[in-house]
Amino acid sequence: MTDSLLLFALVILAMVSVMAADLLVSVLGLAAASAVLSVVIFRMDAPLAAVFELSVCAGLISALFVSVTGLVQPARREDARQHLKTKLSRFWLLPLVAAGTGVLVLLSAFYLPAHLPAGIPPADVRSVLWQDRRLDVVGQVLVLMAGVFGISVLLKEKTQ
Repeated sequence: MTDSLLLFALVILAMVSVMAADLLVSVLGLAAASAVLSVVIFRMDAPLAAVFELSVCAGLISALFVSVTGLVQPARREDARQHLKTKLSRFWLLPLVAAGTGVLVLLSAFYLPAHLPAGIPPADVRSVLWQDRRLDVVGQVLVLMAGVFGISVLLKEKTQ
């Protein structure tokens, strides 16, 4: 039941971060969704991946995004309302798809085993990071690079 609530909160926070008209609310929703995702990953017995998720995505990337939102000029209230209406007209099906997916996940939980067998514990962290979880490390590097490049594009001055 706790896992279902965590996944429900994750979906709601992800939708808030996508649908928010205010950029700061969107960034904070993304940070909260990332924090909930790290709890989900930790509950799945992957503490190293949970720590990476929490430190990089919920921490570093969110801090960078919050600092950039302070540099961006705030939109007028009318522009924000129009932007929200445009998003709602484009993504009106998103809450229905999320709810349907949640129902399918809950129904499929009756047919899946409650616990998977545990793997063999590795010798040390280095072997986990650089041998077993090499693709995760590459993914973390790509997420960091995407955040840095995204911020550099946002902060780039226009030359005319």
